[in-house]
Amino acid sequence: MGILKVKYISVIFFLLMIVFVNLNAAIIQEDVNDNNRSKFWMALPYAVSTESTGLVGGVVGLWSGYGQKQMNIIATGYYGMSEEVEGVRNKDKEANAFGVAIGVNNYKPSFSNRMFISLLGSHAYYPNQALYIDGRNSSSADDVLRSQGYNNWYNMSFKYSLPLGEYKDKATLKYALDRGLPIGREKYGGGMPFVTGTTQVAVTPFYNKWTADKLTDEPAWTAVGIKIKLEHDNTDYVSSPSRGYSFEVQYAQDFGDGGSIQSWKAVEASYTQFIEIPHLSWMRNNVIALNVWSAYSPSWQTDKFYEGTSTINANRPPPWEGARLGGNERMRGYSANRFSDKSAIYYGAEYRFIPDFNPLNKKDNGWMPVGIDWFQGVLFVEAGRVAPKYTLGELHTDMKYDVGLSIRALAAKLPVRFEFAVGDEGPNMALMIKQTF
Repeated sequence: MGILKVKYISVIFFLLMIVFVNLNAAIIQEDVNDNNRSKFWMALPYAVSTESTGLVGGVVGLWSGYGQKQMNIIATGYYGMSEEVEGVRNKDKEANAFGVAIGVNNYKPSFSNRMFISLLGSHAYYPNQALYIDGRNSSSADDVLRSQGYNNWYNMSFKYSLPLGEYKDKATLKYALDRGLPIGREKYGGGMPFVTGTTQVAVTPFYNKWTADKLTDEPAWTAVGIKIKLEHDNTDYVSSPSRGYSFEVQYAQDFGDGGSIQSWKAVEASYTQFIEIPHLSWMRNNVIALNVWSAYSPSWQTDKFYEGTSTINANRPPPWEGARLGGNERMRGYSANRFSDKSAIYYGAEYRFIPDFNPLNKKDNGWMPVGIDWFQGVLFVEAGRVAPKYTLGELHTDMKYDVGLSIRALAAKLPVRFEFAVGDEGPNMALMIKQTF
């Protein structure tokens, strides 16, 4: 068990995005080298040190394929060392990070063969969490609100597999894997949208609450609403594709009820292309992955402010929703949600290769509690921009850039990635679950 010192990683994301590794589809993964076993589980202690939490330790448990073959269950609890804080109401001037979370992914109810329900909830307290309220493209990295406080969030997703393409006669996909790569999928990847591939529609009610306990008036930023998403995947392997494409469109709305501080709307869309290229004799796989993503908040009023403030625009999404850049998925050389505005655009390119050499595969190392099916080396470059208007000219002027490298591994059929990226505000490191795109 090691200690990872990273700048912007959220402990909750590190532990709980595992649940959503296969969120794009309800899938069953069988290992041909392990008697076609589709059940996997692990329970591991961990220690992580971040700017927002300090040093924390805990235990995470994951069960995949139990109860229902396509279902995952995860639970975790953690507690941190005492950290100095600047709290007005905290007389001890110290606080400890703590959190509990549980998630269930892709549960199929008895009343439907095509619907899958996922639940994820987290209750967590951080001694030094950061929020970039002014995330304009020209803003300074030092203009950040740091405070101890809660970051609680709960989601429930209702996903329906449309009877199109590979889902025409069934609502789940089954993959046979040989050392973490799919077999029998040579003819898949590409084709006509909605005629081939898989298509799902998801409806997700959500709740988020962020508090800044260091301030005397106990402010909280709460968002309560619903997201509607259309997802189409036309690749050979949804968890780590080699060829084909995928795209999704999402609409999110907070109606200003249920404790939410104000109403807002946001639209985002993403397209990814995977290109398999010839590989050398010492490689198993060689892929170029290209992604473009864009977002827009039609409700955001750039000339008006939320009541009682001079920094929060009226009817804007919170910094972790809508048109935002920075963090584990987009613009990894910058802190999480570093940039946010009414509109955003992002471009990402990754070169991924899997060498044949793997000293930690479980077939040759039966003593390993978790099998490593492959290691993957990745080089990536990113560009993006947020802006107060959605105009292509402005969005492509004075863009932010970063470059980085990543080492990834398929552990217990889950892609895990360690990344190092550099932007113009310095270097960042992250430990994260699932492929970026």
